[in-house]
Amino acid sequence: METNDISQPLETEKKSEGLSFRGLTEIFYQPSVFFKDLKDNPKILIPYIAMLIVMFVFFYLAVDYIVNEQMTMPEIQETIEKPGMTEETMRTILHWQIMIGGVLFMILPALIAAGLALFFGNFVFGLKSTYKMILSVMLYGEFLYAVGALLHAPLMIMKESMMVTFSPAVLVADQGMQSFWFTALSKISVFHIWEIIVVGIGLSIIYNIPRNKGYLLSVLSIGMLAIIHVIISGIALMFK
Repeated sequence: METNDISQPLETEKKSEGLSFRGLTEIFYQPSVFFKDLKDNPKILIPYIAMLIVMFVFFYLAVDYIVNEQMTMPEIQETIEKPGMTEETMRTILHWQIMIGGVLFMILPALIAAGLALFFGNFVFGLKSTYKMILSVMLYGEFLYAVGALLHAPLMIMKESMMVTFSPAVLVADQGMQSFWFTALSKISVFHIWEIIVVGIGLSIIYNIPRNKGYLLSVLSIGMLAIIHVIISGIALMFK
């Protein structure tokens, strides 16, 4: 007489219950446990929404300080001097550009980083995974980074300035946020490094590779985005 073993499906179902929301906390203290559960059940919507909500709160709290920083830029000052433009109007424009554009821009990094990780993992290293699975890992990493960005808000409010950072960029804060060295050194922040480590753990699990190779893939994807940002910022400064 044949019997059906239902223990495995029940165990899988139990693990998937609330997995999307569990990851929003477990990513901070037990990422390896969480990613093992996530491996066969990738989540996209909840981490995306959570990350965007956190970034919206960050920009809501930081927007006035960002506007104040941008108002000191020479190109903004030149625009204000043009007929029909006032400082108040420019502040309003910058306010909504930051609130709307800043949050919407946060949709892109995880998508691009997942594409880079897929390219290096699947095509360069000959491993096997899906874009959805990699994107899920990246989104939880981005959520961790977003929470780190939000932790800057109390410091900005206390200092009444955007010039706060959990990175060596604090050493060149007098050069301004738009400077090359501030941009470059800000990429070595506590939360950038933490994100790279956590994503590396996730990639090692979904690709079933040693942890050090997972870290390498994380650097080649998330780290590559940071390097590209620094290069673009440097080129932009050259043509100012």
